[in-house]
Amino acid sequence: IEKSIITDWIYEINKPIFFCVLVLIAVGLFISLTINPGTSRYINNNLFSYFNIQALYLLFGFIIFILFSFINYERISNISIIMFVILIVILFLTLIYGVEIKGSKRWINLKYITIMPIELIKPFYCIVLAAILNNPSLRNSFRNYALSFSVYALIAAILVFQPDISQLFLVSAIYFSSIFMSGFSIIVLASIIFIGGVFFVFIYLFNFNVQNRINSFLAPNDYDATQTELSLQAIKQGGLIGVGPGNGVLKNKIPEANSDYIFSVIAEEYGLLGCLIILTIFFIISYQGFRKIYSSNNHFIQISLFTLIIYFCLQALIHIGVNIRLLPTTGITLPFISYGGSSVIGMSITCGLILLLSKNRHS
Repeated sequence: IEKSIITDWIYEINKPIFFCVLVLIAVGLFISLTINPGTSRYINNNLFSYFNIQALYLLFGFIIFILFSFINYERISNISIIMFVILIVILFLTLIYGVEIKGSKRWINLKYITIMPIELIKPFYCIVLAAILNNPSLRNSFRNYALSFSVYALIAAILVFQPDISQLFLVSAIYFSSIFMSGFSIIVLASIIFIGGVFFVFIYLFNFNVQNRINSFLAPNDYDATQTELSLQAIKQGGLIGVGPGNGVLKNKIPEANSDYIFSVIAEEYGLLGCLIILTIFFIISYQGFRKIYSSNNHFIQISLFTLIIYFCLQALIHIGVNIRLLPTTGITLPFISYGGSSVIGMSITCGLILLLSKNRHS
């Protein structure tokens, strides 16, 4: 029986997506060996400690990635709802018991590990929205939009109070994507865009951190934009083929080089060719996912896959956009490559769900 399950799994999975995720994990592991941990606040100047910690995250993430791709498709909605409820409670607890870093309570300290709940919530949130919008008892009525908006508003409220506006933007993009794929009406779409626009203007006016990031992006000469300037210098220094693994200088100058600015490290050490390889991997995953969406007749799969892929690729694009100064600083990580356990696990769940829903047998 086990042999049959594994054989079926090998036959059914989308192999380009599977191998692309493996490549991203391998790149993340290799990059962690060349980063100088002396700039990181997480560990004490030990290269192999840094490498071992990230290797542990990636190994655990790989196991989760595989396990989620084996889940029974019919149970995925129930599992996601249960996990979503548990994680929402943990996310709320960050407001009370959260560890405050740089004025924001985004992390929960569990003694031996620190987790960022929103990173784990997002993949389940995609499935929960699809389940709501595809619910036969709610479909084609205003109730599915009302319930899905209520779920979104709950997460958004917690993120505003933390505050974590970058993650709020991603959660909003996931919500908009699910509405887009559900067969929305023009009135619903216009209302969401209007409310969202007003909400983000309000946040800009009353949140100093958001103001500072946007203003420094629009007028870098009037603010401290050292990290962004160093990032651009590193990219220029890399040229076509880079300065070689471990030879970059950016990682020695920016405290968040191992997370927020990891793409610039790649650009400096591996050049334009290294960057294009990374971008190609994300393109293949999105292309394969969208092919499945187009060929599927299952509305739940269409909504789920669309939101998961939009979230996965949008996070990568935002990270890259910050590194090349197309976007203000956000703190968004590059999937599987940036340092961080919560990010790796969250992305492993996301890709496991993508692999599950893109199997050949689902139609």
